[in-house]
Amino acid sequence: MKADFNKFKASRWRLVALLLFVNASVLGLAWMSLDASYRQYQDRAAVTTRNTNRLVAQSIAGEIDQIDLGLRAISDEVSRLHAAGGSIRGPEMKAFLGRIQGRLKMTDSLRLADKAGDVIASSDGAQSGINTSDRQYFTVHRDNPEAGLAISPPILGRISNKWVLIFARRLTLADGSFGGIVFAPVTIAWFEQKFNDLEVGPQGTVVMRGDASRNFDLLARFPHAGYVGQTTVSQTFRARITANPQGGTYEAVAGADNIRRTFSYQPIANYPLITLVGMATEDYLGEWRKEGVKVIVLAGAFIIVTTLGGIGMLRTWRALERRTEELARSNADLEQFAYVASHDLQTPLRNIASYAQLLARRYEGRLDKDADEFIGYIVGGAKHMSSMIPDLLDYARVSRSPPELMPVDLNAVVKSVMTNLGPDLQESGATIKMDTLPVVLAEARQAESLFQNLLENALTYRQPDAPPQIEITATQEPKGLWRISVRDNGIGIEPAYFEKIFIIFQRLEPTRFPGGTGIGLALCRRIVHRFGGTIWVESEPKKGTTFNFTMRPSAEA
Repeated sequence: MKADFNKFKASRWRLVALLLFVNASVLGLAWMSLDASYRQYQDRAAVTTRNTNRLVAQSIAGEIDQIDLGLRAISDEVSRLHAAGGSIRGPEMKAFLGRIQGRLKMTDSLRLADKAGDVIASSDGAQSGINTSDRQYFTVHRDNPEAGLAISPPILGRISNKWVLIFARRLTLADGSFGGIVFAPVTIAWFEQKFNDLEVGPQGTVVMRGDASRNFDLLARFPHAGYVGQTTVSQTFRARITANPQGGTYEAVAGADNIRRTFSYQPIANYPLITLVGMATEDYLGEWRKEGVKVIVLAGAFIIVTTLGGIGMLRTWRALERRTEELARSNADLEQFAYVASHDLQTPLRNIASYAQLLARRYEGRLDKDADEFIGYIVGGAKHMSSMIPDLLDYARVSRSPPELMPVDLNAVVKSVMTNLGPDLQESGATIKMDTLPVVLAEARQAESLFQNLLENALTYRQPDAPPQIEITATQEPKGLWRISVRDNGIGIEPAYFEKIFIIFQRLEPTRFPGGTGIGLALCRRIVHRFGGTIWVESEPKKGTTFNFTMRPSAEA
């Protein structure tokens, strides 16, 4: 009982450990799920910014290519007019500039400036008094014949009074000398309007800057923040783009508005410009937070349910432990009481039996018949009680101490029992057939008591007209246990009594078969259970009975 109780307590702590493990596993899985989901949203934002940036860069590059193609066409037309002796100041050139601008919707106008920087022709007619000789896009072509397409820093247009970028090309005279420039202003607002049409989230941003050769000057930004032309950037930004000018993705807090974003940057074709597309962390993690709340709520609900369930089970187990302790104490007290009572009853019972027999011998026939009958009842009851006490002592002794199991040879046990029952076997004419029995884990004395009770039972409940035939067999069970069977050809048992016969003091047909105490089969069950096995009966009335019980094999067998 104590061992079972210790197993019970161990199981309780295993349950606590299991609940802790399960809840920790759920938290771990929830954390892993949230972390994986977070990374997935980050990766999705990085992919979105890269794809969007690619489209922006390709779109701007294509339109700059169109502007450059238009400027080249104008330069060629100027060279043709010079060669033909025509004038580039007349209406013919103005009309030509107008036709080219009609194809370049992004430009405010197309203009020609002579080598002194004075505007001499314009698609919009605005030319009088305008000089460009102090502008960077003019001086670069004046000083460098190989300059190609020049893109100015953001400047405030002298004609439009708007912030613009100037795209300019050199005009070369027939002798190869500098003849002025052709240029096209494009407003900063036009670039920002293009950025406005992109889906980058409520707090997203699109930026166009110069590259490292221009000191990363700000050309356009949506939404507008900072000032056009500024070159203030973080050292991280400068180092990252300088180290990998072909493009990349990073996460940082934007200095213009202090919003953390995932940025993607790349150059605009071969021009000294770069675009950046940023998606705000708050925007693209909004859905992730909603998912996170669901996961946390579900994990929390699971943990609460399992914790409450575990607490309930622990409370139930504590109550069962208390009841088990009380039952263990009660059983111990009952077993001690049965042992002490049985032992202490023997002396007064012997006195009762002795004096009842003396009374029967001395006064038999001297009293009336009723008195003789009553004295006979007293003597019979005393004898029956005297035979019950040793059996009751044996029954109480079985569970008084933990079992000390050791290898026991059942062949030797049965031979010892047959020697003890020798006179009864000879008197009844019984025959016993026995297989070679195994070595099992048991207690020799208790094993003898088990077989002796079963064999006595077969001898007692035999057929009146046939000698007892008893067969003892051993069969190996699939789980390694040995099943021992004791089969007889006795009167048999009704199925309704299969369980009743193992209850203490319960006997079948006590009048027909007097002398038994009703303890033998109850003792057999207790012994088998003590050895870690089970016992059951198979029987049909008038066809004999088989008692089966299992025992654990010995490692020495």
